[in-house]
Amino acid sequence: MNEELVEAKIIDYGTLRELYKEVQFIRQYSKILKMKGQDVGPPPHNIPKELYYLALNSNEVKYGPIEIVGNNPYKLKGINAIVKSEREEIPLYAVIDFTNNIKVYLAYEKPRSIVGVDIGVRHLITIVALRNGKLWKTRFWGKELITDEMIKILGNPQGVSEIKNIRNKVKKVIIDIVNFIDELNPKIVALEDLRIFENKVGNTLRNIEIELEQQLYSRGIKYKLVDPYNTSKICSNCGFKKGEVLGPLFVCPACGFKADRDFNAAYNLALKCYYTC
Repeated sequence: MNEELVEAKIIDYGTLRELYKEVQFIRQYSKILKMKGQDVGPPPHNIPKELYYLALNSNEVKYGPIEIVGNNPYKLKGINAIVKSEREEIPLYAVIDFTNNIKVYLAYEKPRSIVGVDIGVRHLITIVALRNGKLWKTRFWGKELITDEMIKILGNPQGVSEIKNIRNKVKKVIIDIVNFIDELNPKIVALEDLRIFENKVGNTLRNIEIELEQQLYSRGIKYKLVDPYNTSKICSNCGFKKGEVLGPLFVCPACGFKADRDFNAAYNLALKCYYTC
């Protein structure tokens, strides 16, 4: 769903109160008739047909979409109610909730995000999402899973079979990750281009990335492979290009910023795509 509902302040109720009384009457009256085995009958003329059948058949009575007119405050067409929103964007439509009281919600297009994804040997996946260029959400996955698998792969002189099997082992986690990404309503997902790394670790991470790419593609989520150069060394806070990676931490000598190294890398990928994708 690419829309979100935000409750609005009711300035003028118009016919909302009258409709609410009708809805509550219909709900109670229909219960009595059903107990007696009698039909409820056709809708009266003083209530919209759709609202009448909602009141009869639904526990939640949410009526809409309703066209809005005017410029904040907005008028609900056909109901003459006036509502005000704190949001600056123009809403798409209104929905009225008559379930237990009168509430008016305005539907807005859900903001798109830019998602940066770091694939690593500490955390399987680190996600950083930006909204309007600002940090919005962060999440980590599979620290123990990727650590255990890397020990097996690096401990095997060949490790070829383990590298080939890694995609099957992480597939379930990758599906959960893609579900989370989809909820972020991404405009684009920035992935490190791991094709340039040809060592054992690089090949392992690339196999994980291939599985992630296929899952994103199957869901219709747009992604782009981004040059990974210096994503771990650039400070995502101030842009200084020679930060220090000290074990699990990134430390910026210029501004003093400290963060998880995988978070810093994913944040840089998201920022890079925000400005260039």
